[in-house]
Amino acid sequence: MNEHDIPEEFYSFESNTPFENCIECEKYLLEEGTEYIIEKALKSYDGFSAKDTVFDYAICMDCADRMRKEISKESWESMMKYFQENMDIQGRLEMQQNLPTENLKSCMVKKTKIDDCREYQIYAHCRGNKLNMDNPPYMISGEVMDELLHLLSEKTIDEMNGFMNKHFSPDPSLMEPTPPRLILM
Repeated sequence: MNEHDIPEEFYSFESNTPFENCIECEKYLLEEGTEYIIEKALKSYDGFSAKDTVFDYAICMDCADRMRKEISKESWESMMKYFQENMDIQGRLEMQQNLPTENLKSCMVKKTKIDDCREYQIYAHCRGNKLNMDNPPYMISGEVMDELLHLLSEKTIDEMNGFMNKHFSPDPSLMEPTPPRLILM
């Protein structure tokens, strides 16, 4: 199995330690064999090196699968078509050979360097206390998130907003111009 230690980039912003529990069901995640996804949304500011974590969480695969089923069929098909048409599949396979943090330096779709992104999201698939490199971590730029948002149905957007409202109450200034989007769980 192709695994690495979980990089600090995927630690909880709140505790600066690995996530321990699923945001939805509270399942303990660090037990060997427990699969889960980590998602973090970050925002940078022109002229400053500091970044804000807009939100971060870990969700077990059971809860992620349940939430995926709530995405409308049309939205799911539109997103999959977008990735098929815009992503370098061979490049994605090559990401399995990289060090985990190498995959976070540029957008998986647009290849935009992280330092050139005003906002972006990073994702990791973990198993227990390890990063699963069979499905390597990646970064998505704000530009890609915006393009994906336009592909989603109102029902899907409402579902995503419901998740955000249930779990997060960020500073409203971090939510401008539009709320952060969950896209791939």
